[in-house]
Amino acid sequence: MRRAVAAVAALALLGLLTPPASAADLAGAQRRANAAAARLAAAETALAKAEAEVSRLKGQADAASTKLRAAESRVRTVAVRRYMDSGQQATQWLNETDMGQASRNQVLLKFVLVGNSDSVADYRTARADLDATRSAMAKQLADQQGAVRKLRQEEADINAELSRLAAAAKAEEVRKRAAAAAAAARSKSAKGAAGVPAPRAGGVIVTGSWVCPVQGPHAFSNDFGQPRSGGRRHQGNDILSPRGTPVVANVGGVVSRHPNHLGGLSYYLHGADGNTYYGAHLQSYGAEGSVSVGTVIGYVGNSGDASGGPTHLHFEIHPGGGGAVNPYPTLVKYC
Repeated sequence: MRRAVAAVAALALLGLLTPPASAADLAGAQRRANAAAARLAAAETALAKAEAEVSRLKGQADAASTKLRAAESRVRTVAVRRYMDSGQQATQWLNETDMGQASRNQVLLKFVLVGNSDSVADYRTARADLDATRSAMAKQLADQQGAVRKLRQEEADINAELSRLAAAAKAEEVRKRAAAAAAAARSKSAKGAAGVPAPRAGGVIVTGSWVCPVQGPHAFSNDFGQPRSGGRRHQGNDILSPRGTPVVANVGGVVSRHPNHLGGLSYYLHGADGNTYYGAHLQSYGAEGSVSVGTVIGYVGNSGDASGGPTHLHFEIHPGGGGAVNPYPTLVKYC
């Protein structure tokens, strides 16, 4: 009895040191964290689009440059031929870097090239196209740099929001444990020193028919299908959470590890419900093989191509083992 009372007192003291959170506090913290996650996803999308546009413009510039070299070659050939025929020096205009001066030489060019004005027109068109493309590419590169800065800011914001959410969740857990211990002491049936049930065997930390795959403070948004680097589309939702947060089997089934370049430490869960689930970017693995729902199968990290970015679980749902579908409606229900 004394131990139970002492446990209650200790938890009450901890509750004084960490202000209790209310349901409204937690809900507000969760909304802010989810909003930050949505901004982060939008910044990732903007960066992927900027990268794709830079790549497109580079290809366009390369094509314009090739056309320009071909046009230069044709004009030089005709100019040299005319020079050989008439003794006129007709290649000097090609050294002009000022397009205005090149325009003023048009009369001379027409005289030198006579019936080959098409070659000159081709050259000037190719030059104008190349200049315009290079200008657009410079602007797009600046946009890309801006997108990177925004992405870094959003990463900092989501980390701050997750920290606040974790603190609020911890305060709420302290409150619940203190209340449970007090109730147990009053009924003289306290279980354990702090009135907290012992961890379940086999690494099962939560139960249910379908549970949230990330068991700890987390945030996510509806980012399925959004553009990502390399011309890819996002095939799941990113559940952001602090490093080391437990990742559990959302349903019972068979877990197989699947480390790869993009996903880093990843896994497949072939669910007993007939669906296949994919998770990526773990810090480390947990259980594998046949598992019950709620079994710890890994821990949140940022391995693979997520290295250097915010820690999260990339989570996909493949009904019947087929193509990926948007997991957001399911995550909203269970997370």
